[in-house]
Amino acid sequence: MLAGGVAGAAAAYGVATQLRHPTKSHREPDGRFRTLTLRWPHADRDPVLIVARERGFFANYSLDVKTPGETPTGNSAISEIAQDHAVGAVAPALSWLPRLHDGIPAKLVAGLTAGSFRVLVRVKSGVTRLESIVGKTIATTDEDSADRRFFSVLLRRKGIDADRSVNWTLLPMNEVSGALAAGDIDGVVAHDPFAWTLLTAPGAGLKELAGSTTGLYAERVNLVLGLTDEFLDSDPDGSVALTLALRDTCRWIAAHTDEVSTLLSHHLTDMDDDAVDAMLAHEPRPVHLLGRWLRDQMAQYADELKLIGRLPDALDSGAFAKSICRNVLHV
Repeated sequence: MLAGGVAGAAAAYGVATQLRHPTKSHREPDGRFRTLTLRWPHADRDPVLIVARERGFFANYSLDVKTPGETPTGNSAISEIAQDHAVGAVAPALSWLPRLHDGIPAKLVAGLTAGSFRVLVRVKSGVTRLESIVGKTIATTDEDSADRRFFSVLLRRKGIDADRSVNWTLLPMNEVSGALAAGDIDGVVAHDPFAWTLLTAPGAGLKELAGSTTGLYAERVNLVLGLTDEFLDSDPDGSVALTLALRDTCRWIAAHTDEVSTLLSHHLTDMDDDAVDAMLAHEPRPVHLLGRWLRDQMAQYADELKLIGRLPDALDSGAFAKSICRNVLHV
């Protein structure tokens, strides 16, 4: 899953990454070699993971990071850390927060990338603005996906209950294009690279109605690294090493967009180099968060999840965000 963009000038890096924490208070890695297992959706095509491995950022911190098996969604990644020996998972914030509220024993330590959620509709569907989606049939590839939750928040801000007002249909990825072409569905909620492939397919006749790639949402983190309480308590130096490796990866991505495109092209074999370049150019600049900046955005997400009934109305979003986030670099 490509959930974060890498476009943007290196000059904007300081703002885009928002890595505002004092160096003098950092914990330092111990240099010990570790093999760590993470659950990471679509690990074979995630740019942060690809760069961390292929440019040696894990190796720089003496880490061998394993991502075994297929992890199709953020929710499944979170479930798997409660069932096996993975030390953590990467998943959308919109997936993490309800699970953490339900008691998954983990803490969020770093936001990694912005999101690339897209609401696509057929040009011939008659849908011209978000409000006119009411009564239409919209596909999702995961019944309780972050894509659907994002879309539901957008509609709720306009006074529309997406669960009641939209005809949702669950389809596997390989059936979405055919259903759109046949007119069986009016649109789909998805994220890149799948969403971009659908949108730009010759003759697809689709348009993007809304998304997270522009405006205020482009400054919001999407994929977040969470580590289990057991790992955080038993190996604090290991969590420091992993967090620093991913921090350095995100910094490098911000300053080397052309090289990221080349690396990613080798893994997105169903897209040519020009298509990958175009996709990355239409995604947000890097957003990487630690410490209180991560907590602040998680509180924002908590407020939004309350709007759509995924968190209780009475929840203190700020206190909740503080309870589920940990700055492992702080001494």
